[in-house]
Amino acid sequence: MNTIEDRIARIIGEYDRQGWHRTGTDVDLESASWLAGIVRECGAEPTRETFALDRVIPRPSYIDVGDRRIDGLPLFDSSFTDTEGIRGQLGPADADPKILLVDGSDTGSVEALEEARRSPDYTAIVFITTSAGDDASLAPRNAPSFTEPFGPPVLQVDRIDRSWLTEQASAGSTVAVVARADREPVEAANVAAVFPGRDRSLPPLVVMTPRSGWWWIAAERGGGIVCWLEVMMALRDSPPERDVRFVATSGHELGHLGLEAYLDRNPGLATEAVAWMHFGASIGAAVKPVPRLFTSDDELHALAVEFLQPEVPAMPESFPHDMMPGGESRNIHARGGRYVSLAGGHASFHQQIDRWPDSVDVAAVVSYARAMTGMAMKLAG
Repeated sequence: MNTIEDRIARIIGEYDRQGWHRTGTDVDLESASWLAGIVRECGAEPTRETFALDRVIPRPSYIDVGDRRIDGLPLFDSSFTDTEGIRGQLGPADADPKILLVDGSDTGSVEALEEARRSPDYTAIVFITTSAGDDASLAPRNAPSFTEPFGPPVLQVDRIDRSWLTEQASAGSTVAVVARADREPVEAANVAAVFPGRDRSLPPLVVMTPRSGWWWIAAERGGGIVCWLEVMMALRDSPPERDVRFVATSGHELGHLGLEAYLDRNPGLATEAVAWMHFGASIGAAVKPVPRLFTSDDELHALAVEFLQPEVPAMPESFPHDMMPGGESRNIHARGGRYVSLAGGHASFHQQIDRWPDSVDVAAVVSYARAMTGMAMKLAG
């Protein structure tokens, strides 16, 4: 590794080239081994901590209307159909259909989708995904209820066919929805490490970043992984006063399974840590970035602002401390722990076009990495 810019290019480029980073896949496991190797280069001894899950294997899924077929992807925490699928009338909610069409670009669409999933009125749901960018492509939703799937089958489709599907729903067309998938038991892995402090009686600092998700996710996950590693490199050259624990989790898109497994292995850590630093989605994204800052209290907010303001191109939007944060920091929030979290969005979020180098702003990643390394060193003593 040479300059920080060289390191960022190398690390995010390698991460991107590995393939689709979906939890429990061969790519996911190979990526864990790759990351463990870089952790070792940073001066720590990595641990691969495995956890079990029933991985979803999508099968051909689509909606048929007459002689037209639109391919899609099942929602991973809903039920699935058989090969024949479900037939019925497609329509909006006010038409009392059996198969509901929900347009993700409508205001309140997420709430409408969740309400419909808990309703007994629908045999299936078709959800048109949306994104912050101009490209029409499938942007799958995460599956927070992955371990307890519920509701009717939900087929996710991209917005390129939005107008046509809306017309068919308005006409009450009869459609067939196939949302097929199988499940198989597999293992996924977190990558963990510890930099021992000079005074191990002090409460530790925990630095976490997710490393799994949909597609290649260069901008969604790359910046967080880089920040995570840069903090390690700083600690290698300046040992901390307190223990600093690191975890890069799989299972992000499946209800944060990896972080839950880590917390199960370390009961009490959520509240015992002096703070959790969460390097979440879209840090240093190049196109239409939407940076957000979540903190648990005034002290951590002031500290984050102190280090971010001189470095980053634009300050992230801040949110009230009692607001549920995005990403894995919500698991710490729910348990009453202290945290600072960077978790935002960008134009290619959850889409296949989130690729290195186009979706990553190296200079922005550098600025966040410097800011978060400074903050981590302050918290670590």
